[in-house]
Amino acid sequence: MKKKVAASFLLTVALSSTLLGSSFANSTSYKVSISGSSTTYDGQVVSGRVLIPVKAIQDFKGIKMNWNAATKQLKLQKENSTVLLTAGKSVALVNNKSVSLDVPVTVINGRTLVPVRFVSESLNYNVELNPSNKQITISERANSVLNENYKSNNLAISRIAALESPVNDSGMPMLTADDEGLNSTYYFPEGKSDSYFIQTADLVYYYEIKGGQAKLMWEANLDTTKKSAAKDITKLFGYQAEKQYGTAPQLSERYVYFNVNLFTYMIQYGFANSDGQMSKLGSQQSSIEVIQNKNFVREIDEEQPIRS
Repeated sequence: MKKKVAASFLLTVALSSTLLGSSFANSTSYKVSISGSSTTYDGQVVSGRVLIPVKAIQDFKGIKMNWNAATKQLKLQKENSTVLLTAGKSVALVNNKSVSLDVPVTVINGRTLVPVRFVSESLNYNVELNPSNKQITISERANSVLNENYKSNNLAISRIAALESPVNDSGMPMLTADDEGLNSTYYFPEGKSDSYFIQTADLVYYYEIKGGQAKLMWEANLDTTKKSAAKDITKLFGYQAEKQYGTAPQLSERYVYFNVNLFTYMIQYGFANSDGQMSKLGSQQSSIEVIQNKNFVREIDEEQPIRS
């Protein structure tokens, strides 16, 4: 009996999604990846839908999964959301409400297939399809607590939530620092929490908060031997960009910065002007726990209120 239950649990579940472009419709294989996992999964197309294996669901952070061999039902849970799928049926239950599926849950060659966009979005995940390289990326969104904190009128609480939001860096290359980074500096446009920079050594990353994620929009490898002469975002960091990818934002008039010394745990904070000049307002001794929880972010009395 135990062997039969184990075999049933290892049934392959496939997740499908509407394809963007005819290149997918004619393809039978591509790669699927889940943010935070180094594993990629082979997928296929059935009736114009993308299918991936059950092991992929196990890489979804925070999801509980249970397979009932007797009823042929797969139960997925995350926070307050529950999805119940039954093999052979084109109707699923989401929080006990019936939802029709475009493609029925189907078993093919011993594999149970279910729709990826439906499952992912029902459990608060984001799905991105890239037809050019036949890649699908599934990434986590912020939970309900982070979403509420991000909406807070307290700018420090909102900014901490922004920094803690799941990062979506799909489609961007991995840059390598040439210098050793013992300091990280976080920049927010004055009065705002919807975007931020992180500078560590000669690397800079720019994120925007979109759909419950911190989406990586721009990154650069700075040349610390060449001062920035351009009137663009590199002026804020003082050096020219040796390599850069994505779309750099326009300069704001002023930024709030928080500098974290990763060796001494000393925090400094203040303002940074668009020309890169920094004025320190204060400092405080911190701890590894404070840094990990982003609680070094504080309200700045001199900061101007949020602008519409």
